[in-house]
Amino acid sequence: MKKTLARWLDSDVGYSFRTSPMAMVAAAIAVVCVFCSLFAGWVAPHNPFDLSTLELSDARLPPAWSAEGSRKYLLGTDDQGRDILSALIYGARISLVVGLASVLLSVVVGVALGLLAGFRGGWIDAVPLMATQIPPSMATSNSPT
Repeated sequence: MKKTLARWLDSDVGYSFRTSPMAMVAAAIAVVCVFCSLFAGWVAPHNPFDLSTLELSDARLPPAWSAEGSRKYLLGTDDQGRDILSALIYGARISLVVGLASVLLSVVVGVALGLLAGFRGGWIDAVPLMATQIPPSMATSNSPT
C-alpha cells in the first residue's frame, strides 16, 4: 500500500493534485464530509431520529448567526424542532450508500456486458455498442436546426 501511494504521489496526476490548492481544499472538504457521515453518532450534536429529544418549542429556529439564533442549533431547526445540521450529517450516510451502490451496480453490469461482448462478439457486441451511441447522438438544445 505504501508503494502504491508513493507511486501515485510521484505521478503526473499526483503532482498536479499536490500543487493545486483548490484540489487540496476540495479533498479536505470531501474527507471531512465522509468522516462526519461515517461517524455521525459521535459527530452530530443531536440525534434527529431520537423522538424523545425533540422539543416542539424549538421549531423553526433560525441559524446561529441570526439575531434570534441559538448556538445549540448551528443551522437552525425544522418544523418539528429537529436540528438541521444533525439531519444533514445523518442524511449524508444514505447519500453515500446510494452513491456507492449505484457505482458498484454499474461496474458489475458494465464489466459483465463488456466481457460477454468481447468474448462472444457478433450481434452481442453490436447491440450494447449501438445502445451507448444513442444518447450522444440526440440533440441537446430546444432550438430548431
